[in-house]
Amino acid sequence: MQQQGQSFLSTAIQTAQPLSFIKFGPDNSNPNSFDPYLNTIPQVEFLGFRFHRLTQSRALETLLSLTQSDKSYKVYFANAHSIEVAAHNSDFLLALKRSNLLFADGSGILVGSKLVGKPLTYNLNGTDLIPALFEATSHTSETLSVYFLGARPGVARQAATNALAKYPKLHVAGIQDGYFDNADLSLVLSRIRAAKPDILLVAMGTPLQEIWIDRYSSQLPGVVCIGVGGLLDFMAERVPRAPKMVRYLGSEWIWRLLIEPRRLWRRYTIGNLVYLWVLITFTVKQLFLQSSINKTTKAQ
Repeated sequence: MQQQGQSFLSTAIQTAQPLSFIKFGPDNSNPNSFDPYLNTIPQVEFLGFRFHRLTQSRALETLLSLTQSDKSYKVYFANAHSIEVAAHNSDFLLALKRSNLLFADGSGILVGSKLVGKPLTYNLNGTDLIPALFEATSHTSETLSVYFLGARPGVARQAATNALAKYPKLHVAGIQDGYFDNADLSLVLSRIRAAKPDILLVAMGTPLQEIWIDRYSSQLPGVVCIGVGGLLDFMAERVPRAPKMVRYLGSEWIWRLLIEPRRLWRRYTIGNLVYLWVLITFTVKQLFLQSSINKTTKAQ
């Protein structure tokens, strides 16, 4: 097992190309260039990605504001695993860069951003933010329309049923599991368009959900598409959440590893090491460039 782990790590390090996506300076791929509202949101450049630094309450306000538009929006949550995957998956990398909203998810991102002097401060993950969104709208006169897409057969339906039991004002616009092939894609998209949801929850896991949203959200006008990972499994009570104290301490990843070791061991061991390597590479490159700038300034 130790040799196998070393092999996985060696391959992951060799295939990761962090310097190919880390940019030091303005990123011209900003999809919000012509959106005055989104451009007012505080942003932080970290590891080549444009994160949006918002409190939970401001994030909820922003999401609800986007549902009033006739445009489609792409909303993602990025954690240390996301950075590791983006280091060797160009489609996922581009999807993250083309997001309209990118939130920092987890202690790995928060600690890393603080270490390089660009603190993101707020931990916003879909597993907490989406239920909070349902709760917030349950106390208003507005009805939030949500389409549940993804997860294994039966999971999305159970998640929607549980959500309705807890938030009766929620409108379930539609339900579709994630096990459909390309032949059914047009039908799935047409059903979502016909349902006209305010929000589409896409639970296919990273990186599939972000790549799917990046490719097809343009065909869903007026829909806020959000990649939510394992949210539907939690809402359907197929997988238990970590206790609140564990979440508060930023250690939910340890809980998840204990609950699903066979599925998650590589993500939280090899993946975390690759993330650290990307972070160290970024820091060294940043220091080198700053040193070069200082030398050039002194020479002038």
